[in-house]
Amino acid sequence: MNEFEKLKINKDILKSIEHQGFTEPTEVQKKSIPEILSGNNLIVQSSTGSGKTLAFLAGVGSQIKQDKKIKVLIVTPTRELANQILDEAVKLSKHTGLFTCAVFGGTSISRQATDLKKADIVVGTPGRLLDQMNRGNLRLENIKYLILDEADRMCDMGFYNDITKIFKQTPKEKQILLFSATITRDVSKIEKEYIKNAKRIVIDSYVDPTNLLQDYYIVKQHNKISLLVDLLSNHSDKKSIVFCNTRQEVDLIYHNLKENKIEAFRLHGGLEQNKRTNTLAEYHKHNTAVLISTDVSARGIHIDDLEYIYNFDLPRDDNQYIHRIGRTARAGKKGLAITIITSSEVNDFTRILRGYNFKAKLKTLPNFKLLVITKPIRGPSGNRSSNRGGVSSRGRERNHSSIRDRSQDHVDRFSSPRRERTSSHNVDRAHTVNKKPFRRR
Repeated sequence: MNEFEKLKINKDILKSIEHQGFTEPTEVQKKSIPEILSGNNLIVQSSTGSGKTLAFLAGVGSQIKQDKKIKVLIVTPTRELANQILDEAVKLSKHTGLFTCAVFGGTSISRQATDLKKADIVVGTPGRLLDQMNRGNLRLENIKYLILDEADRMCDMGFYNDITKIFKQTPKEKQILLFSATITRDVSKIEKEYIKNAKRIVIDSYVDPTNLLQDYYIVKQHNKISLLVDLLSNHSDKKSIVFCNTRQEVDLIYHNLKENKIEAFRLHGGLEQNKRTNTLAEYHKHNTAVLISTDVSARGIHIDDLEYIYNFDLPRDDNQYIHRIGRTARAGKKGLAITIITSSEVNDFTRILRGYNFKAKLKTLPNFKLLVITKPIRGPSGNRSSNRGGVSSRGRERNHSSIRDRSQDHVDRFSSPRRERTSSHNVDRAHTVNKKPFRRR
């Protein structure tokens, strides 16, 4: 018997779940779907990859009928996540007739207004949702379910006030489902003000340490791209994501990967929405391509069979680390997270590992070729062209046939008395922190 049947999901939605090949619910699905069907408000703490999207869509979708009145509003931080939820909703509603509309910036307002007239479920980002509400295109008087997905991320991005405005426009009597990787101060304020008598569900980290290995390299800052190119070249049969902190780094790495004949795609907020959508669609088609992305653009998107994660930068927020690495080693599959740091970042990386009680292995630097890094520039027509011989924002990397970088040799020379020593020689070692784990508040 399909385990989803035990959750008493609508038969039409159950058909769609079976058609997708799902037979065993995840922990968040097992715990949250019965509560949703019971009509309870929920605060669910779960990370990326836990299966929460299917959980809330199957839960609310089992209780509504198609009548061209908006009964479900899903608020999410990014366009990419809204698109992903839309895709999942379309798959699940294949036999129900329910119509889902996505509302976010970068696409036609008038087209969205037309779709809103026949929508049963609406998913969108706070800014565009409020815009359509102010225009009179989005009316919320029939809302029965309000879902906040990745609430912590929305608050981090400055959407707290927008979320409260949306709450005030919805009926008092409704079911509220809030999903968040962490319960921040702003998330707690939303709960206190708007979500009464909520049931709480906490799902442990979805990162499976038995299937996810974590390695790291210590290298000079201006040699990071050369090392990355070498690693990607040697793992060219793996599908991977490279995470950066800025759009400029995404563009720089993308340009130099292409210069070195590595199949790559890029994703960041500076690209037009249709370009971002097309990029993800193309990336999904490739079995071994590399996606370079910022955290904001990649937050929440799901990519099948992702094997490697590269942290080109340490994330600015420690919590973001688990969101990055949790994209691989899913559904019982193996994965590898590789972090590239400088000697001055050892202490910060140690703190992140300690916070999640993780272990990462210090790897010996390979004999990689130091490249001349070129940066993309815009020509008179606005097209990007290479600046061969130019100096990137990280400085020029010298071109040698093959050289072992010395930044890892005697790395203890860079360590202050407050910094933990990582390695005194080029030897692979398991990096273990035997301290009590903590969670950042």
